[in-house]
Amino acid sequence: MTLLITIYGIYGNIYPSISMDDYYCQLRSYINYVFICSFYYSCSLQATFRLFRVVYPKQKVLQSNYAFVIAIIIQWIIPILYILAYLLGHDFEYHLEINSCWLSFKSIRALSIAMAFVYGSPLIIMGLVYVLIIRYIRRTAQTQQIRENANKRDLLIVKRIILLVLIALGIGTPTAFLLIIYMISHELTSLAYHVQGLSLTAGLVVESIALAVITPQVRKIFKFNNQRITPATGGAFAVQVLRVDGVMGH
Repeated sequence: MTLLITIYGIYGNIYPSISMDDYYCQLRSYINYVFICSFYYSCSLQATFRLFRVVYPKQKVLQSNYAFVIAIIIQWIIPILYILAYLLGHDFEYHLEINSCWLSFKSIRALSIAMAFVYGSPLIIMGLVYVLIIRYIRRTAQTQQIRENANKRDLLIVKRIILLVLIALGIGTPTAFLLIIYMISHELTSLAYHVQGLSLTAGLVVESIALAVITPQVRKIFKFNNQRITPATGGAFAVQVLRVDGVMGH
């Protein structure tokens, strides 16, 4: 969605006579922020289910598909309702320099709260999950070696998810830096919204790829495909060897 908004901005630069300042501009920005927020909360959701698996392995209800579906629905409802307040409050402003709508740097309250909600809350949730898993693993009996190894694997996944959010925070640093500069000097560079859009787009692309790589299910798919390809290659090589041996025998 961020890429779509960028395309609209480029289109507006090519055809400056066409104005993008309409309700659909705000609606596109609303949907974009909902997707961004939901993405980061999905990371915290994965960490939470790892917590259930480690700390409450006997509570099958918490690990059921039913609980997972409900959690996903809640994960989407929260950003939809929260970001809706910005849409109804007309906090998404049209910026002529990028021909698209974003939360204005001049609205310090709205942008600060949005950054805390979108980035801060998921990071706090995953930080708490990490601490709880660490404490549980330290209390695990030494004789439960198999369970302990499984817990460590889950902890590794949580570490990777937290790393993803930290990367996102790092990519969002330019926006926060520009906001701080504006709060101090009350001056905003003309490239501010270009930087904001580029950092969000790059961050989501990088994190989507990284999340796919560290997700066990995705890695299993790639391993399965490699296993299917390898025997076929070996079989072809064996046929070639047999043919060469047959020719040499003649």
